[in-house]
Amino acid sequence: MRRRIHQSAAGGRRVLAFSAGDTADRRRLRGHGLATAADLLDALHSAATARSRDPFGRLRPVDRERFARCWLAAARYLAEADRALCAAARGAGDRSPAPAARGGAGAGPG
Repeated sequence: MRRRIHQSAAGGRRVLAFSAGDTADRRRLRGHGLATAADLLDALHSAATARSRDPFGRLRPVDRERFARCWLAAARYLAEADRALCAAARGAGDRSPAPAARGGAGAGPG
């Protein structure tokens, strides 16, 4: 997911349009229990490739706002997932301040 977000930030929606048919990333995310991440990545790919036609059959412009909203949602999810995984790794899943932040005797890395 991080790679796709960075690719779209650097190259725009067209970069994602080329890989929209590749579902390996989304399957991998779902396989690891990250269904929301897979759904957000799916929405990002969809927003990158979705183009409707007018009554004369001409392609309409891409909805850039939709793409921007999908990108922002995916990036925000990724940032929050990183934060949660780091907190769980250090055993601070309860969101309590770290010992060094509380101060007092013996606070700090041990």
